[in-house]
Amino acid sequence: MSAGEIDLLPGERVLWAGEPVQRPLYVAADGVIAPAGLVLAAAALWFLLANEPSGPTMTAALVVLVIGLYGAVGRSLVRYLALGRTTYAVTDSRVIARSGLFRQKERASELAGLSEPVLKPGPSRTGTLTFGPGTVTLMGIGEPKRVRDLLTKAIGEAKARQAPPEPGTSAA
Repeated sequence: MSAGEIDLLPGERVLWAGEPVQRPLYVAADGVIAPAGLVLAAAALWFLLANEPSGPTMTAALVVLVIGLYGAVGRSLVRYLALGRTTYAVTDSRVIARSGLFRQKERASELAGLSEPVLKPGPSRTGTLTFGPGTVTLMGIGEPKRVRDLLTKAIGEAKARQAPPEPGTSAA
């Protein structure tokens, strides 16, 4: 993501911009979701073949089959492809992620509201930075330690800007 692609707020400046250099096909949550989806798909397929249902029962079994297949492989494939079109930016006030397989959506989290970034190392000197539930995640980035340090400093500065002035000092 280049600075020209970001809708900056007045006075906001870009500290870092990048994109995933490693696109994981599977993540930790897939260790539960993929097998569950496979079991669901197998059960729906067995039901369809063994019972030869018709009408609403057939429709329900097909829906369960599709949901199971999506959980087993589709979810991971969609994430992998979407990460190929993902870009990230860190400004002096926000962390921004723009991604989407067909339509680009932008998510942003205010730095002052984030906890310290947690680095999960990945292969080949890549990593994923998370801040907690409901916030932007920077997945598969290069030089993750440098970006984490930059974010830690930027979060501290953003929180300091929002802190009320200490008693006995004047804001001249």
